[in-house]
Amino acid sequence: MEYDNEEHGFISVPAPEFGAIFMSNIATKRDCFKHKVLGLPSSMGNFVKEVKKGMILFLFEYERRQLFGVYRAISDGGMNIVPHAFSSSGKQFSAQVRFVLIWRCSPLSEDEFRDAIRENYFSTRKFHFGLSDEQV
Repeated sequence: MEYDNEEHGFISVPAPEFGAIFMSNIATKRDCFKHKVLGLPSSMGNFVKEVKKGMILFLFEYERRQLFGVYRAISDGGMNIVPHAFSSSGKQFSAQVRFVLIWRCSPLSEDEFRDAIRENYFSTRKFHFGLSDEQV
């Protein structure tokens, strides 16, 4: 399954091995923290269902192009774990996983983390969301 969001420059195909990057804008980032759930569109359901409890997670806020974390999945990924978590944004992000903060860090700019996920980039501003053990 492939999800292509040209507007924001991201695509994801490979399943996560040891961790994953979720994405948000400024408004949906607030929803993530309020409901303790990270979400992606339903078209990313197969990817999110491969996220397992205990995996390391990050949140990429694409408007400022900053990476937040470090989080740990406290549930397996699934559909509609918190059905109306993102209703304030007017969008549906039904492929979800619950998370907790495990290490509070200052957000990293894309320039600061790009080298760590270099293999995930398939164009200048587009990358796959799944992370290997080395990348985590």
